[in-house]
Amino acid sequence: MTGANKRVVDVLGNVYELEKELGCGGQGTVFAVKNGNLAVKILVDRSPARRTHLRQQLTQVRMLFDIKKLAIASPLEMLKPPYVGYVMELLTDMVPISKLINPPKNINCLVEWYLEGGGLRRRLLLLARCAETLAQLHGKGLVYTDPSPNNIFISSDVKNDDIIRFIDADNLQYASSSSSINVYTPGFGAPELVTGKSGANTLTDAHAFAVIAFQTLSLVHPLMGDIVNDGEPELEMQALEGKLPWIDNFDDNQNSTTQGLPRDIVISPNLRILCKSCFEIGLKEPRERPGIAQWAEKLYSAANFTICCPECNSTYYANQKNCPWCHYPRPTFVQVRIQRWEPLQGHFKEKTPLQGLALTSYEPLIVTSRIVNGRTGVDSHNHNIELILEEENIKVRSLNGQCFWLTSEGNPRVEKEVGDRWVRFPVRSENYGSWLLHFGNLDYSHRVATFNLISGENV
Repeated sequence: MTGANKRVVDVLGNVYELEKELGCGGQGTVFAVKNGNLAVKILVDRSPARRTHLRQQLTQVRMLFDIKKLAIASPLEMLKPPYVGYVMELLTDMVPISKLINPPKNINCLVEWYLEGGGLRRRLLLLARCAETLAQLHGKGLVYTDPSPNNIFISSDVKNDDIIRFIDADNLQYASSSSSINVYTPGFGAPELVTGKSGANTLTDAHAFAVIAFQTLSLVHPLMGDIVNDGEPELEMQALEGKLPWIDNFDDNQNSTTQGLPRDIVISPNLRILCKSCFEIGLKEPRERPGIAQWAEKLYSAANFTICCPECNSTYYANQKNCPWCHYPRPTFVQVRIQRWEPLQGHFKEKTPLQGLALTSYEPLIVTSRIVNGRTGVDSHNHNIELILEEENIKVRSLNGQCFWLTSEGNPRVEKEVGDRWVRFPVRSENYGSWLLHFGNLDYSHRVATFNLISGENV
C-alpha cells in the first residue's frame, strides 16, 4: 500500500486521507494524514488475533497514564477492516530520527550532510530528550519494547532541538519474561532478546537506545565492524548476539572499522564510558549496562559543553583546540563548573564537579533547573539563570524571579544579590579572587558555579 490518495476509516467512521509515508518498520508503516496533526500506522499482521491484541493494548495504554504528558504520540482510534492499525496524534513536519543516521546514497560530503542536519549539539539534545522520555516510562514500570530510529520522530526543522515523539504506543508494556513475544527491530535488539533468553525490560530498551545514540552521533553501528560488513551473514548474527567485540574495543580490534566519524569529535569522554559499559561487559551481562537515566544526564551534559564556531557556526566540544569541522581556532570561553557547596565547612563537598558547561561571547548560556538543583523530567527544562560573556566579564541575571547570590573568595569577602537585573563581575580579579554563583540559600547545602577563563587559540 502507498499513502498517496489512499483512505482508511476508523471504527467510529472517521475517514482519513493518507499522504506521504513517514516511516516503515518490521511491524508496519506510518503515514501522515492530510490536513491534520495526525498519522496512521498500518500493521503488517492483519490476523483477527492481532486485531484483538491491538484493541486490548490501546485500551490499556489509555488507562495507564496521561500519555500527553510524555513525548509519545497518543493513540486515538483503531482502523476498520480490512486494515489493522490505529490513528495517532503526531505533529506536522516531523521525520524519523533515521534521517540523521542514514545519509542519502548520492551524498558528496558526509561532514556537510552531518552539519546540515543540525550538527553535534542538536543531535545530543534530541537524543537527551529521547532518553529522558524513556526514563520517565521506566519510572512508571513500563518498557517501550522496540526503540528504533524509525519509531522516534523529530522536527524536520534543523533549528529545533527539543521536539521529539515516540510512536508505536501499542508496544508499551510492563517488563516481560522470556516466554513473551519479543518484538525488536533487527540491529537494535539486545543480545538476550535476539537469543530468546529474556523478554523486553528496561535494560533491553537501554541497549536499543545506546545503539541509536551511537549511530546518530558517529554514523556507524557499534557492532557492525569491517569483518561483519564484508563477511558472511552468520557473522552479523554473531555480532548481534554479543559474540563479537564491538567496533571500538581497545582490547580486541578484530571487529574494528574505518567507517563513521572520528569518535573523539562526536562522543564525549563520559559518553564513551557509557558506550564501553554497554557494548563490552553489557553485551553479556545486562545488569552491567548503563540505564536510560544515565544516558539522559550524560547527553545533556555533553551538549552543555559544546561551543559554536565563530567561523562556520557549527558546534563542537570545548575541549577541542580547533573546530573539527573547519579547523578554525577555538575562541576564548569560560568553563563553568557545577559543584556541591557545604556552607558549614566552607568548601566543596566533592572535588570532582557534577558537570561542566561552556560559555562563549557568541551565545548566552541558559542555566536550567536540571543544573541548578538536579531536577529531572518536565520541570528540569525551566530557565533559571542567564549568563553572557563580554570580554573578561560575565553578566548574570535571574530568569525565574528567584534571587541568587554571587560571593567572592577574596579578602574582604564580597556578596552580590542577583535578581532580574544584570549583575556584572570579572572572571579574573586580583582584588576579589574567584567568584561563586550560589544556586541556593547561603546557610544550607546547595549547588554553586565556579568560573575559569580559558584563553582562545591563536588565529
